[in-house]
Amino acid sequence: MKTKTHLIQSQLGVQEVHRIWAKTQSRYLMINNLQFLSAFVHDKDFKYIIKRLEDSYSEQVKLLEKELSKFSLKSPEPSKTDVPAAGIPEIASDKQIARLIHNLMKLLMSKCMKIINEIIYNDNLREILISLTKEEVAKFFNFVRYMKVKGWIENPPLYPDARGKEIVAANEIWELWNHLYYRYLHIQMTKIYNSYVNDPEFNLILSTGVKILEKQSRELENLLINYGVSLPGKHPKTIPTPETKENFDDKFIFNMILDTMMNASTTHGFALMELVINEKLMDYFKDLLFSEIYFIDKLIRYGKIKGWIAEVPVYRNKI
Repeated sequence: MKTKTHLIQSQLGVQEVHRIWAKTQSRYLMINNLQFLSAFVHDKDFKYIIKRLEDSYSEQVKLLEKELSKFSLKSPEPSKTDVPAAGIPEIASDKQIARLIHNLMKLLMSKCMKIINEIIYNDNLREILISLTKEEVAKFFNFVRYMKVKGWIENPPLYPDARGKEIVAANEIWELWNHLYYRYLHIQMTKIYNSYVNDPEFNLILSTGVKILEKQSRELENLLINYGVSLPGKHPKTIPTPETKENFDDKFIFNMILDTMMNASTTHGFALMELVINEKLMDYFKDLLFSEIYFIDKLIRYGKIKGWIAEVPVYRNKI
């Protein structure tokens, strides 16, 4: 006899069905695009890089096809095997092709950020897609570094007033400042919500979350100060104790916190896609993203135990 947990992990929510299908389709299209573009490449090293990318996406397809088969889902139209092996090299330069691939990889990254926030029902599938997201980020950064070595990345405006010899782009300063601004906001919001929480265990979880946010805030402050950038204003440290805790219930607070964290992970991901100058900051925002995804996954699992996660429509299939 199958347990309820086993039953849930043997099913998918309706959105999860579409997302796993769409993720497979996007990999098929990426493989086709890489095969097509490779025919116009001059540089042998660049051809090798493209082949490595193609092989990596092919491995992802195998994993996704396995999941489609497990849930008896229709697969998208597969990658073509008859893509022309030779093209007219004069049509595009290697730099143009690299920039096109860079933008295609950005598109896949943006889809990863959205998908992580929508895979709520099936924990096993979420684990797989988190792993693929980490792989996607690693591929993206490696390709950006390769483009920088080749001189194919167009540098954005640099921040002119940075202290010391470290080079930083204007948009990288903005991402640091913006992330700190929202860290301050989220610290205050979490403290306010926590003052209404009744469940002692949930209260402890939110208190731990505040400490994590405060630690991240100090890191962001140090980075901005190091670059000579003024910090956003902070909110009051103490929160008045509410006269009654009846205004919000724990389930509502949980879902507001989870939604905020999901939005934060999307912000981290989109920031990553625009960072090309300062590799230290690229690594820092990558760590922020992976940390946020880790805690989102844990919070979803906790919310299920408490019965606070909304029951999404289930895609019924034979089990």
